[in-house]
Amino acid sequence: MLEIEPLIRQRLQDIPGLIGGVHGIADLTMDIQTAAGKRLPAIFAGCDGYRVVDDSSPGAVRVAVRWLVIVAVRQVADVVGGTDARAAVSDIATEVMSRLYRWQPTPQHQPMMPIQPPPPEYASGLLLLPMAYESYKIILCRQE
Repeated sequence: MLEIEPLIRQRLQDIPGLIGGVHGIADLTMDIQTAAGKRLPAIFAGCDGYRVVDDSSPGAVRVAVRWLVIVAVRQVADVVGGTDARAAVSDIATEVMSRLYRWQPTPQHQPMMPIQPPPPEYASGLLLLPMAYESYKIILCRQE
């Protein structure tokens, strides 16, 4: 189910303006200066759980894996209002959507579709903008 994480990260790696690169979601922590010691802007991507879509077929279950792609930027010109941070994240977020919308990471996965993300977090010039996607896969299960 989780085998496409490196493919997602690779697909996003060369986004223009992404000087901090793409990292696993486990590397992300809220910090005033950086996000887990990474240069910003950066992207953090990883699995955020799954849900069973269909288990009515004997020997197979269809799951939807939820993937979070969090764009992290830091802009200090308008720390209180966050206007500069939102402007800085816009182009990167648009490029993420362009690259992941309906992208099929492997023949075993259905194309990725955007879903409702968690709300963004903003503190002291650091903006974390989560984007969420689902990728469906049928998993064959052994019947004993």
